[in-house]
Amino acid sequence: MKTFLTAIALGCTLAFPAFAAEPAKAPSSSEAATNMSQGEVRKIDAAAQKITLRHGPIANIGMPPMTMLFGVQDAALLEGVKAGDKVNFVVEQQGTQFVVTELKSAE
Repeated sequence: MKTFLTAIALGCTLAFPAFAAEPAKAPSSSEAATNMSQGEVRKIDAAAQKITLRHGPIANIGMPPMTMLFGVQDAALLEGVKAGDKVNFVVEQQGTQFVVTELKSAE
């Protein structure tokens, strides 16, 4: 019995590193599109890199529909966007802040 338990322990020790070594796979474009939420631009403050969005649920961070001010990761995302535009966007939590990392016109 002791030999059997030793064999199992050795097998587990050798098997687990093989699973841990699998590289993380990048999300496909369809997975990335699934993470996008829909909203309407209410206000833009380009100087402060902020955007106010009236949005539906944001599934990846568990946020219900509301109107909220978000930081923007890159000021270039705000170019060509104006109040009233319908947009698709991705928000990520960075520390205590919610930041828009992708922003595209929905029209």
